Amino acid sequence: MGFGQDLRNSHEGLIKLQDWELKLLETVKRFMTLRVKSDKEYASLLLNICQQVDKHDNSSQIHYISTVSKSWAHMVQQTEQLSKIMKSHAEELNSGPLHRLTMMIKDKQQVKRSYQSVHQQIEFELNKVTKTDLEKLKGTYRQLSKDAHSAKEKYKEAVVKGREPEKARERYDKATMKLHNLHNQYVLAVRSAQLHQEHYHESALPLLLDSLQKMQEEMVSALKGILEEYSEITSLLTDEIVKVHKEIHTSIDQIDPASEYDNFIEMYGSPETKEPNVEFDVSLLEETENLQANEILWNNLTADSLQALLKCTTEELLLTQQSLRSKEDLMLDLQSKIEESAKTSRFCY
Repeated sequence: MGFGQDLRNSHEGLIKLQDWELKLLETVKRFMTLRVKSDKEYASLLLNICQQVDKHDNSSQIHYISTVSKSWAHMVQQTEQLSKIMKSHAEELNSGPLHRLTMMIKDKQQVKRSYQSVHQQIEFELNKVTKTDLEKLKGTYRQLSKDAHSAKEKYKEAVVKGREPEKARERYDKATMKLHNLHNQYVLAVRSAQLHQEHYHESALPLLLDSLQKMQEEMVSALKGILEEYSEITSLLTDEIVKVHKEIHTSIDQIDPASEYDNFIEMYGSPETKEPNVEFDVSLLEETENLQANEILWNNLTADSLQALLKCTTEELLLTQQSLRSKEDLMLDLQSKIEESAKTSRFCY
């Protein structure tokens, strides 16, 4: 199971998951912050108690060697040492796990923002190419079809009545040329939309979701390390606390980044729904002649336009290939930097 395979239609669920995890991390952060505060206060209270005992003992008028007194003095000394250990642990907890957890929350917030931004961008591009742009062309197509049909009727009428048939023919040819050129543009736009739709469902969206899952799992792994360090720092090794921390270790050891989202995927997983294929609107051809769906029309009216389009497209293809090679080099460089950054992040966490 994986995000890119099973969660293609679960965007809202993924947002809820990230919000829930951020709240969880904030709860863990508040817990650790209070633990640091309480441990420092406890250490301070222990030290204060020891100092009060020292004042009392120094004011005593009885001076003799007593095993009880020696044992008591040793107990006080060990309690003062415990105070120092508790203070040291609190500072270590604050500068270690708590600091890394704070940085992780910021990173996770950035991951969420980046995911939402990229998802919104590719959704917008898909909608623009497969819907908005095509609807505009279809509207123009219908209008030009009507214009061509009207020009044709007027030309027939002019021929019958003998009223400037040459001008009517010229207007008819111009209207037909516009329609044919627009027809070609629409055919190309439909194919472009089909390719964009295929790329979105088979590549862009799955890659985005798989990248998100990888980041999620890496942060789960980092959080596991933070909790393990927290457990080590706060352990006092008494029988009672050792038992508690064994339970903590057991629960932490059960964290498995690779299977962390299995249950979530089962709950929010959805079967892939195939969108209707983008097709040529054959209703546009009802009032036209010699026009075929999904076929480029080459004639004396469209030849110049198609040749110009071919030249322009060829030039754009060369530029795109050059840009693609440049971006591939940049992608390899960025991928190398990301891998190095990921190694550094795991080390820091």
